[in-house]
Amino acid sequence: MIELRCDKISPGLRASEAIAEFADTTGKVHYIRVERDFLSESNGVYFLPIGMVKLEQNSNRALIELPHEAETGANRIWVIPNQLQQHREAVA
Repeated sequence: MIELRCDKISPGLRASEAIAEFADTTGKVHYIRVERDFLSESNGVYFLPIGMVKLEQNSNRALIELPHEAETGANRIWVIPNQLQQHREAVA
């Protein structure tokens, strides 16, 4: 699973929700409200699971699909590949 690094996490409308904030390649900031346990966390950094649509290595950008529509109305956005990571499952 591919994940997008969030720039900031804010409280949602309920204690079980969070608002994830992240920017696209143009610098436009997007916000998406999700259940808090939908996000993963590593060393204080939060990640949102997303779908990878296309990776353009020659232009250093990736087209991703968000889990649902952001407050900007976007469902897909271009991001810089270093904003992404492969999710690592915990080993029991």
